[in-house]
Amino acid sequence: MAGGFVPKHPWILRSPINNFHYLYQDAEWLHGLAADPNRPSRFEKTRLSRTAVVLYAFSLEALINRAYEAFLPEPIKGFFLEREDRFRHQDKWTLLPLLLGGQESFDTSGYPWSHLVELIGLRNDYAHPKHDRFAYYRLLSPQQMEPLDANQIPPDSDISEKEVLYRQLRIPRDPYSLLPEHLDRVKKVVDDSIQELDRLLAGRLTTGDFLHGDQMTIVYPPGAQFTQDG
Repeated sequence: MAGGFVPKHPWILRSPINNFHYLYQDAEWLHGLAADPNRPSRFEKTRLSRTAVVLYAFSLEALINRAYEAFLPEPIKGFFLEREDRFRHQDKWTLLPLLLGGQESFDTSGYPWSHLVELIGLRNDYAHPKHDRFAYYRLLSPQQMEPLDANQIPPDSDISEKEVLYRQLRIPRDPYSLLPEHLDRVKKVVDDSIQELDRLLAGRLTTGDFLHGDQMTIVYPPGAQFTQDG
């Protein structure tokens, strides 16, 4: 667009919504608020933390769907996008490197895969809450109780460790017990999963501004295009 030119009618621009970007950035913002040492209320920290953990988990789903659309060639892309709801979230992560011709995918016996799968399970717990989800507390006095830690489970009880916490992530299942330090672990899993996917995709995620950018295009008026002066 030449400098100083004002079209008779406003131009209309279109930009794909980078769902990964806003979900991840919002999670980081809430993470920072929750970790603020000047925020005295534990419950306020918990409310911020449990919202952030869900956004971190959703950002991974947004990223893998975005990568399928951006990197798969036709007709493979069309085939998978038409059927994307039939594939489990974790299957999309293992399939994409292979569909792009890679010789390896995630090592499903190690990290970060073990933690990524559990984070996907956490996402499902929050997105599709079931009626049989329980929390456990220690009654210290008639007026005081605290969340039950996994290392405080009485050995003669019927409570298993996996009922109290996500065993790989080592964070509470109880949404009233989440704190900023638990977000630190979740963020590390998110970042490490993205880093490993980028390696398997030969650097496609970190080429250009794929993770956080998008390209605007002019959709009105017909034929209009951006130009550079001089």
